[in-house]
Amino acid sequence: MGAETPMNTPIPVDRQASRARLWLVVAAVLWSLSGAFTRVMTTDTGAVIGFSAHEPAMSPLAMAFWRVFWGGVILLLFVKPSQVRFTWRMPPVALTFAFMNATFVAALAIGSSASAVLLQYTAPFWVVLIGWMLWKEKLDRATVISLVLAMAGVGCLVIEGWEDGHLLAVGLALASGVGFALVLLGLGWLKDMPSAPVTVFNFLTGALVLLPVVLMQAPPTVKQLAVMAVFGGLQMGLPYLIAARALRHVSAREAGLITLLEPLLNPVWARLLAPESEPVTLWMALGGLGILGALVARYALGSSGKR
Repeated sequence: MGAETPMNTPIPVDRQASRARLWLVVAAVLWSLSGAFTRVMTTDTGAVIGFSAHEPAMSPLAMAFWRVFWGGVILLLFVKPSQVRFTWRMPPVALTFAFMNATFVAALAIGSSASAVLLQYTAPFWVVLIGWMLWKEKLDRATVISLVLAMAGVGCLVIEGWEDGHLLAVGLALASGVGFALVLLGLGWLKDMPSAPVTVFNFLTGALVLLPVVLMQAPPTVKQLAVMAVFGGLQMGLPYLIAARALRHVSAREAGLITLLEPLLNPVWARLLAPESEPVTLWMALGGLGILGALVARYALGSSGKR
């Protein structure tokens, strides 16, 4: 018999990092399913996957409610009582999260997944601009290049929305990107708080804000509730847990590059389910190249991977 490995032998650091990268890929793929789930809820996908939950029609705000409700419930199962704390700073951040969630899901529902996800990914650049304007933070060369590329991409997507009559969807997606930036700043404001209970509070507050809208509408079917439960748990709750664990072994810069799989894959899944709702135009392609190029420049050329 060969020598047996003790049960308490620590896993080598390089192997931990490799596993963390793989789990980040899994998290990015799960995050990228938002467009696919939205198409199941808004279009007839029966011919493609033999299943659809688009009837009766559910409003975008109702979908936003059930998404964060189920995501919060799933994450609540992993919060330890000893972690639960409260501060007056949490409600304003949670309300900002509610705004971001509502505008993002609405943009997914009435526009293209590609535009919605790409415009939400402009959040890091809004954070940089806010820091530059309010706190006079210096901009290095890589950041300036990223900002120019990102804003060029935003301009292309706005033109695309104008020409195709989807300007409202583009506006909502852009608002979700600004909202996401404010959420990021808010989470930095709450960095002394345990992350899991803060996230659950954000999710459930986002659901509470939208509850009056849901109560005024017809109740969803059992099928729709099941789809939204999987939507919230699989697309929001589970990847959060995976990413939080992976970030213990991978730098923020590397994690940012890996999770760029989300905006690349999101429109692919949505187009496979509902090709007619995901047209590919020249302006959309240029906008995507601009924003994705800006993100690559930000994470690959940035001076620090910890921020």
